[in-house]
Amino acid sequence: MSNKPEAIVFFDLDGTLFNSQIEVLASSVEAIRKLKQNNIIPMLATGRTPCEVTDLMKKLSIDSIIGMNGQIVLYKGEKVFTNNIDKDLIARMYQFSKQQMNIPLAFYNDETMRISECTQAAKTFYHYLKQPIPPVDDLLYLKEPIQMMLLLCEEGESVYRDVFPELTFIRNTPYCVDVFNHGGSKGNGINQLLQKKGFTDVPTYAFGDGMNDFEMFTTVNHPIAMANAVDKLKEQAEFVTDSNDNDGIAKALKKFGLI
Repeated sequence: MSNKPEAIVFFDLDGTLFNSQIEVLASSVEAIRKLKQNNIIPMLATGRTPCEVTDLMKKLSIDSIIGMNGQIVLYKGEKVFTNNIDKDLIARMYQFSKQQMNIPLAFYNDETMRISECTQAAKTFYHYLKQPIPPVDDLLYLKEPIQMMLLLCEEGESVYRDVFPELTFIRNTPYCVDVFNHGGSKGNGINQLLQKKGFTDVPTYAFGDGMNDFEMFTTVNHPIAMANAVDKLKEQAEFVTDSNDNDGIAKALKKFGLI
């Protein structure tokens, strides 16, 4: 295939491509530009949904993303894979959250974000992300497919794992827990991309810092952990680079000869 890339590099966002100020370092912007010059595809691999990072993707001239922890895959703008959550399962979890846990939810698909109610927990989380609070619509899941939900809470997710074994719960920030179909992950999204596009022989690299990157690290050929990553992820890495505040992305890409 003439359009097959030389390699694909997957970038987690929070704690990885983003520095501590939720900004992309100039060294990383330049490194991504050089990757593209070398026919290497840069892809975001994030818990965030594509509509959250539209401006970022334009800024970086990136048009491919493993979004919502692998629940949607877009390659050069083409929708390659989606992993929708069953509506009845969402309804049960919403009622459980509302009636027994008093924890608000967020509902995400690749184009829309909504919250079940505008609580202090929602305000805290989206302020942390430096994002506006999404509109309230607790019935979005009845009208549109949902690929990921969030529990907007600082604790309490352990109860859900027993009640909803069909779902995976991963704490991605101090203020939220990502929720998606069991077996869904960044790693699964990457496998879907490679198989559907005929890229199974293309070398793959991934940068990450948190436990929602673990399956991605076991999937790619070359997993690279940031210096600020959790210890368990570092143990899975081929290489530990500098931190997200100290040019870790660019340094590792140079070490591996990609730029």
